[in-house]
Amino acid sequence: MAAGTEPDSLSGESASVPGLLPWDCLASARAETARRPVFVWESPAGESFAGIGAVCRLEAEGPGRFSELRRRLERLLSRAEHRGSPPPGFPGPVAVGGFSFAEQGARRGWPGFADGSFHLPERTFWKVPGAETVETRWRARGGEGAGTLEPKPEPAKTLERAAWIDAVLRTLERIRGGSLSKAVLARSFGLVLDRSADAVSILASLRGAYPTCYRFLIADGRGNAFLGASPERLVRLVGGEILTEAVAGTQRCEPGEDAALPARDLLDRAKDRSEHEVVLRHLLETLSPLCESVVAPGIPEVMRLPHLLHLRTPVRGRARHGAHVLDLVSRLHPTPAVAGWPRGEALDWIRRVESADRGWYAGPVGWVNARGDGDFAVGIRSVAIRGESARIFAGAGIVEGSDPEMEWSETELKMKGILDAIARD
Repeated sequence: MAAGTEPDSLSGESASVPGLLPWDCLASARAETARRPVFVWESPAGESFAGIGAVCRLEAEGPGRFSELRRRLERLLSRAEHRGSPPPGFPGPVAVGGFSFAEQGARRGWPGFADGSFHLPERTFWKVPGAETVETRWRARGGEGAGTLEPKPEPAKTLERAAWIDAVLRTLERIRGGSLSKAVLARSFGLVLDRSADAVSILASLRGAYPTCYRFLIADGRGNAFLGASPERLVRLVGGEILTEAVAGTQRCEPGEDAALPARDLLDRAKDRSEHEVVLRHLLETLSPLCESVVAPGIPEVMRLPHLLHLRTPVRGRARHGAHVLDLVSRLHPTPAVAGWPRGEALDWIRRVESADRGWYAGPVGWVNARGDGDFAVGIRSVAIRGESARIFAGAGIVEGSDPEMEWSETELKMKGILDAIARD
């Protein structure tokens, strides 16, 4: 089922904004953002985007959500006309949005967004490395609409410590019984925000704390927002080049601590190397039929974040003709890094043991343009906001050798980064 109607046509005009990043442009236009949709995407490689307002919103529900939104976005974006010569770095019309972790049906988890939802912003600021920021204003003619008003998400329950430990122990029993090799269990924490807190100011704190992550914000102008600083790209497709990465395996490392020893421990630990290998193998096997070539280093690197280290292996491929980023998203999501393996059995187990729907937590979040290019991160290290209420999620991969108490501590550290950002706001 789909919601929202596409305009009959789109027209846009652009101008360069010398010396400013999209984030700076958004900050200078904060007065325009009250009760309006706001969007941010920032890649650690330097590509960034900000948007204000929405020409339209497209939604889709159910098992066909990826293909339905690909079809509708292709049709919408292909009807865009640009007046004048576009400045260097101009990406054309860009839709920004994402997908829930799993199909939600009538029950929508936090923050209450549909299974798939994309906006075409009215005013966009776009920058790629080596070029000035480009501002484009889009207008629609005929048929535009924001879609249906989404229902409020149901009150989310959370796994308390005792329940979490029990869930991990039961998962380990399943793993030893042979039906699973890995399952990622998530839990959440709810809080009430200060009246001064909003999604943009929280993201400002995350930008400073996580400059090497993918920072994102989707706010619908109705008090609902999903934002975060994800260490994990799901997939990027631009000009036929595919980039993705395996991120799995975790080690504690406090800010200011010398990372050499914990990094070596992480690389040497069989449990984490095995967990990482499962994710990497899934990426390579999934992408190989879609690529003319796909390569990855044989040894992972160590990614450092506040409080945590992760194993990371970059993967690069050359897409076959006609590839579209949403096709890649639909095939790769969910990876073993956020679900487990085998995927079907892991998803079934997650539905049985987790006490609440994940909503958009661990779902794909990113952008797509008229050429089918785009970039998507995995929506982890994130917070969902509904009015003055917020919910933070965190997960841990359970494999043979996992210790329930250590996995609990890992989720506490992952939540701490978001809580610190909210406290700094």
